[in-house]
Parts: sequence; structure tokens; C-alpha cells
Amino acid sequence: MIFGLTGMSGAGKSTVCRQFKNAGFHIIDCDKIARQVVRKGEPCLDELHRLFGDGVITKDGELDRKAMGNIVFNDRDKLRLLNDTIYPYITYQVISELQEIDDKPSVLDAPTLFESGIDYICDAVVSVVCDTEISLERIMARDGISYDAAKSRLSSQHDAEFYASRSQFCIENNGDIAELEQKADEIAAQLFDMSKGNYEKK
Repeated sequence: MIFGLTGMSGAGKSTVCRQFKNAGFHIIDCDKIARQVVRKGEPCLDELHRLFGDGVITKDGELDRKAMGNIVFNDRDKLRLLNDTIYPYITYQVISELQEIDDKPSVLDAPTLFESGIDYICDAVVSVVCDTEISLERIMARDGISYDAAKSRLSSQHDAEFYASRSQFCIENNGDIAELEQKADEIAAQLFDMSKGNYEKK
């Protein structure tokens, strides 16, 4: 079975993913795949070059992420164009990887799970959320940025309700890491039961 893992920035998704991996799930890192599909020589990068021009390509022929970010940051149409271009390549790579593994249940670690539409292949989705102020504090500490910068970053993302309303499982992480790890382990056990056909929804 295939499970999706997503959630708010600063909510603790990386910790949950680590617990899932320790529990025996095969983890597919969609962020890593997203970086791979835009490497030099990849058809996705050629398409981005055609759509956005020479300004998004470095002298070495790589994607200029900063330049691309400047283009799409305040332009929803350009951001949609970028996502519509990249997501099909990511989905193709994810499905290719899934076809190569054995019957071990898999988790798609995907911050943009819903935006990409890849949630349609998931048997269930787990979201990790937290209170906004806690999220801001964690982002500031993690990335070394100001409160205003963290707030600006978070305001461009979905809120907790968005994730909770679209997920079969939602982990609220407003406590310490030990509490989060315990919650993740409990969900992992339920997902394994689902993969074995033993899960009964309560």
C-alpha cells in the first residue's frame, strides 16, 4: 500500500518520516525527486528553459533556483505554470520507483502532496500540523530567519484545517519531540495494519 505524508512547515514532518522509516516503511523523498528532475540534461529542465527563458539557467546549464523563485514568488500564474510543468515529471519518477520495490508498504514524503495531485495514488494520507505561533517559532529556529520572514513564508502555505480536512490521519504536534515520536509510532502501527488488511476504522 502507498501512504502520503505531508503537512505544515515547522510542524515536524521530518521527525514523523524518520519514525515511519524506523518502523519499516519504504520512504520516497519527493523533494529529492523534485531536485533530480530539474538537473542539467533532464527534459524537465529543457521545458522550463523554453517556458521561462535564459534567465532561469546558470552559465553551467543548471537551474537557477533563486532566479526562478524571484519569478514565481509574487506571480500565481507563473507559479502555477512552474508546478504544472514539474509535477508530471515528479509523479512519473515516483511511480517508477514504486514499481521497482517489493511489497513493503511505502510512504511518499511530499510537502506538496495535494498540490501535485499525487495524493490520488495514496491509500491514505497522514498530515502533520501545529498551532501557527509554534510553527513560526520552529521555522525561525530551524532556518535562522526573522519572525516577519517566517510569517511571510507560512502565509503562502496552507493552514492546519486544509491538511486535516483532506487527510485520513492528522498528527497535531504542539508538544515535545518525544510526544510526537509516540504519536508517529501509533500511526505507523495503524498503517501497517491497513497494509495487512487488519485495520478497522474506529
